[in-house]
Amino acid sequence: MIRKYALTAFCIVVHLVGSLVGGWYITCLFTLLPMEMPLSVERSIRFALSTTGNNDLANPDDMEMLALVLYWAIATLLTAVVLIGFKRWISRLIIARKSAEAIPKLPWPVTLAASLLALVVISFLGWQLASPLTRYPLHIPGPVKAVVRFYLSATGRGARSDLDENLILYVMDLYWAIATLCIGVPVVLCCLAIRRFMRRKTS
Repeated sequence: MIRKYALTAFCIVVHLVGSLVGGWYITCLFTLLPMEMPLSVERSIRFALSTTGNNDLANPDDMEMLALVLYWAIATLLTAVVLIGFKRWISRLIIARKSAEAIPKLPWPVTLAASLLALVVISFLGWQLASPLTRYPLHIPGPVKAVVRFYLSATGRGARSDLDENLILYVMDLYWAIATLCIGVPVVLCCLAIRRFMRRKTS
């Protein structure tokens, strides 16, 4: 009985430490992306500060630190869901293989959490792949200018497409999106192929 409790406590500690460490690394990747603090995050933090009577913390430096803590908490929660969900899924998988049953499906919360974490990692890899193309001085090819100017005119922001300097940020985002798709699509196809292979093997 003592051994069982000790093993349970050890598993809890491992999951907790793994979630905290994994969440921190995911947060570090997210903060390296060329993104400003989303307006929804800023409003949520300001609302929480006003509710708790800590409006004195609503300065730029503290807001960035609070946003970092918020990102870490969310990433830690997602990592914990993935670790616990995969542990339970593997246990069910072993039982299913022994009894020659079909492979159990991953619960949708685990799939969603894993997809969000994978999106952060793929976005970071996409930015790293596109970053050599976004170094200054940035040369914008003619077809890329045409695509960006068409997008700006279609969204009612055509006045910003007069000068190349106004296109730089949009071109950088376009390169980043293309690089992210180039990495993400093969990863998704590979995961689907592995899933199909495993189901065919046990059918």
